[in-house]
Amino acid sequence: MSSQAQGLLCQYLSEDMSGINLGTLDLPEIEKDLVKIKISHASLNFPDWLMSQGKYQRKPELPFFLGMEGSGIIESIGPDAEELQIGDEVMFGGWGHGAMANYIVLPASKITKKPGALNMAEAAAFATAYTTAYVSLIRRGEMKPDDVVLIHGSSGGVGMAAVQLAKMFGNRVIATGTSDKKLQIVKSWGADHVLNTLKDGITAF
Repeated sequence: MSSQAQGLLCQYLSEDMSGINLGTLDLPEIEKDLVKIKISHASLNFPDWLMSQGKYQRKPELPFFLGMEGSGIIESIGPDAEELQIGDEVMFGGWGHGAMANYIVLPASKITKKPGALNMAEAAAFATAYTTAYVSLIRRGEMKPDDVVLIHGSSGGVGMAAVQLAKMFGNRVIATGTSDKKLQIVKSWGADHVLNTLKDGITAF
């Protein structure tokens, strides 16, 4: 008999999120390379909202738990899952769903051991933001060392990841936002200059 998970369930697609409620779903049996994770943290991303409206490129079968990515501790493991053990702290996500629940079952190939440098909250919010920032800056933007990089919306998750990556690659970073308080945080993350785009005569500090 399969176990169950409880979490934030999208029961039907809706524009106003009325289809999202707390609910319960059966979990798959733990066999082959499947791994059951007790979720510690989950990250909320813009695509979660789009999925609840049926507007995202991935359209999970209804009903489904929201949450593209998260972190947790392995509770049980199938016989074919390699390099993972019960008790491992892990992170997962990027394109899927199901993290906003107390448990999730995933193939071992979709799971990564949590680096020691990250806590559980950081690990849960890592994959989507940093992958998006990397693709935007490196693959699409062809960023090179010593570039001057302008990052709009820098106080959001992807924006702050982009600031860190640009600095890591040895670039000068100009970051924009609409809140002095948030921009001070962005500056503490490495931005060389920050601009508040809501102020008359844009202010830099």
